[in-house]
Amino acid sequence: MKIRRLLWIFVLLALAMPVKVFAHATLIQTEPGMNAQVASSPAQVTLTFNERLEEGSYYIKVYDSGKKQVTAAKAAMNAEHTGLALDLPKLPDGDYIVTYHVISADGHPVEGTYMFTVGQGGPKTALPADAMQGMHQHNGLAYSFGWQELLQFIARILYYASLLGATGWVIWRRMLKPLHPETESRLNGVGTWLQRALLLAVILMMYTHLQDMVSGGGAEALIELFTRTGTGYAWLAVLGLSLLGFVLLHRNAVLDMLWAAGLFAAEAYNGHAAAFGPLRETLLLDGIHLASAAVWMGGLILLLALYRINREEALIFLPRFSKAALYSVFILIVSGVLTTLLFLPNVRYVIYTKWGWLLLAKTALVFFVVVTAGWVRRAYRLRKPSLPGWLVLDAIWMVLIVGIVGVFTYLSPLPPNEPLHYHVMGEKQHMTVQISPNAPGPNTFIVRVWLPEKMGKPKQVLLKLKDEESADIAPIEVPIAPFDDPQPGSENYGMKPYSYRAEGNYLPYAGLWKVEVRVMDSNDDEMVYEKEMRIY
Repeated sequence: MKIRRLLWIFVLLALAMPVKVFAHATLIQTEPGMNAQVASSPAQVTLTFNERLEEGSYYIKVYDSGKKQVTAAKAAMNAEHTGLALDLPKLPDGDYIVTYHVISADGHPVEGTYMFTVGQGGPKTALPADAMQGMHQHNGLAYSFGWQELLQFIARILYYASLLGATGWVIWRRMLKPLHPETESRLNGVGTWLQRALLLAVILMMYTHLQDMVSGGGAEALIELFTRTGTGYAWLAVLGLSLLGFVLLHRNAVLDMLWAAGLFAAEAYNGHAAAFGPLRETLLLDGIHLASAAVWMGGLILLLALYRINREEALIFLPRFSKAALYSVFILIVSGVLTTLLFLPNVRYVIYTKWGWLLLAKTALVFFVVVTAGWVRRAYRLRKPSLPGWLVLDAIWMVLIVGIVGVFTYLSPLPPNEPLHYHVMGEKQHMTVQISPNAPGPNTFIVRVWLPEKMGKPKQVLLKLKDEESADIAPIEVPIAPFDDPQPGSENYGMKPYSYRAEGNYLPYAGLWKVEVRVMDSNDDEMVYEKEMRIY
């Protein structure tokens, strides 16, 4: 009885643990920039993301300070499916709000809001420089966790548990020889309940995520979701197969296996595997991973059900399940390692994201599964009375792993490259350096320096980038030059601002970089500012 109570405690912990959501596609560049002040009306609003986006169910909307939408035109996606552009009419001076919604290729919604100003605008309504991060509902560091998000996690955990349990059950029932009629009848009842649980979990998962998927797009976005996105196709496939299971299953072995394979394929197409390449390999590995997990989970459920119904038949089934579980865990490990290597350009990235830490936790639980399996086999050989306890402990590891998977699949494997905004306020001068989009390739570099007016302009301002992981590579000097800055800052701090800018490929590759700014004033006094940043 104590072991059963412990199992329920673990179940509740797995279901109720709140975790912040970090979506998969990250906004890395905007034009106009966030909280930017531009001299004249921009021709377009453009957004660039770090990952591929779904073709349907996306939008950009621009509102003036009176909350009136400035254009009814629709945004267009670029050929690489990584950016959106919205053509604008000529905008009068004022403050404008940009709000957007996209779905990343792995099926997760990303939306947010930021502001820009045309002309003098209204500076009191401008957002702080880091507002875009805080306003990303599914991407920002200031993301708030509420009941809706908790319900979404519960729905996903129940969905994965029922998906793996139902498919694994069907596979094992086809591999299991006919048992005693009464046992068969009771097992059929368990299978029916698993199918019902799967259907309800699919409906609950779709219901709890639908609002986020369409956001403010209305009926048109809803239609696009199910007619133009891989996520919508996958949802319809899973729902359809869940319903067809009540008609097709247990009539033909081939149909049963095709039913399970269809669910694995649909789920693989609606996850991380769909957003990373090479697509064929990632989808295949994810399908194998899901099938292996289903064999282990479905077999364990069948073993526990048999042990409750007929212990003699359970003990006959145990050695077969034990061997299959060992093989499935081995395949899980191999497929998981290969998938991780495909997802991450560097294995060290595992320690930089919540996805990576949950992966390590999942790996530790798999180790506990292997150890527990060894004790199960030992208890079986010695006919020890502790066998039921070890089986329940194995079920506890299963519940925790499924709980992690329900959260794990909603996190991004890759840490985001967020724009750098580094500001230092000193006694004699202030300095700000901004790098956007802060990723390998072309970037915009802006350095702002504030000096007392009596000192005049700086004699020299240098910006250097040093690869901290390659001692033999000298720093890269970014050729910043003075420019007419329409918004040197919301405050001048009683000092005169000087702005410098450069654009180009001065961050050639990922790694740990040190940003160094050297400011020499008219008295030949030099201040050195250093900031480390990691590019993924």
